[in-house]
Amino acid sequence: MAAGTIVVFSAGSLLQQPATAKSAEASSTKHLIFTLNGLALGGLVGLISSGQRRRKLAKTPLDPTWKGWREFQVIRKLPESAEITSFVLAPTDGEALPAFSPGQFLTLELPIPGQAKPVVRTYSLSDFPPADEPIRYYRLSIKREPAPQGQNVPPGLASNFLHDQIAEGSRLRVRPPAGNFVLNTDSSRPIVLISNGVGITPMVAMAKAAIAQPSQRAIWFVHGCRNAQFHAFREEMAALAASHPNLNLHIAYSRPTEGDGGHYQSKGYVDGALLLALLDQDGDYFLCGSPPFMQGLIGELKQAGIDEKSIHFEMFSRAPAPTGGPTPTTLVTFTTSGQTAPWTSSDPDATLLSFAEDQGLEPAFSCRAGVCGTCACRVIEGEVTYSSEPSAPVAKGSALICIAKPKGANLSLEL
Repeated sequence: MAAGTIVVFSAGSLLQQPATAKSAEASSTKHLIFTLNGLALGGLVGLISSGQRRRKLAKTPLDPTWKGWREFQVIRKLPESAEITSFVLAPTDGEALPAFSPGQFLTLELPIPGQAKPVVRTYSLSDFPPADEPIRYYRLSIKREPAPQGQNVPPGLASNFLHDQIAEGSRLRVRPPAGNFVLNTDSSRPIVLISNGVGITPMVAMAKAAIAQPSQRAIWFVHGCRNAQFHAFREEMAALAASHPNLNLHIAYSRPTEGDGGHYQSKGYVDGALLLALLDQDGDYFLCGSPPFMQGLIGELKQAGIDEKSIHFEMFSRAPAPTGGPTPTTLVTFTTSGQTAPWTSSDPDATLLSFAEDQGLEPAFSCRAGVCGTCACRVIEGEVTYSSEPSAPVAKGSALICIAKPKGANLSLEL
């Protein structure tokens, strides 16, 4: 997953729903949670900005049965669309897996040839298990990232490795589920799951978790994509909607082809006008998609009178490519271990966490995405800069080293 940004707001709103839609219990407050996938839509990373603190949306997931890395095997590799492939992972030890909250992600360690060390990426869990059954596998659904047009940026290193080199039988090291962009499965409030492109992945898990609830809460699943060739989970979601009357499915194709009839409900993009035409109910709103998709929707929802304090969204973007200019040297001191080393890296993926590991240190970490806060470290002297704003709260005088780089000539960390 590429680096990204979570901005948290709040809002109240009233959207319109046709007479055929199910009614739901009313509430005076709406919550809108937006996930903005970035230029490399491979996974999940988040950060909270504007000095606002994330409101907890769900209970803390069950304690994981393992800490650190655990070996998994790819037991199935399934194409979902022209761009997205699912990887079904089972632990090689055969033991059951811990429960997770719908919307969370996994962290993978990828042994990519030509790289000095394994590449670490995070990807959304795209499935949710039936209730009261042991969890034997996790599913990740990953988009192959091509080189962006008109930019001097290579194709997605991790996603192309996974698509091209990882097959059924391949083994990978995995960390436990993590992340705060989750569905509250204790609530009976209606939910609206809105996505485009690969943003559909956490929404599938959320939809499956929601339909399993005793409350039979009303669910809207609104997704936009190019056409049937790029429509991931088409049959899976259609079957769910057919067997669960509380799940309302609406698919928009921006460029449908002649043979796409019956697979979509509207032509065009998922935007504010479409949502206003579909919905008229209170509930929790979750959005996940590309930057233009998210930016447009946020603006339209604000214009519709949504209080920005109720608007929540995650933003994902690819790390910037090196500019090619000289990289200033920072002398980094780890005060607890008594080590000092010069930072001269121009690698956009380099972080103080990876730098510390290169020096033989073993800092605590989990998500490597600025989400969990595990890697928080006290800054004794100097400053850091973030590749993306952290979503986990950061205490004054501390830094999340998993997404931080040094700033200035000297930096001292209590590590």
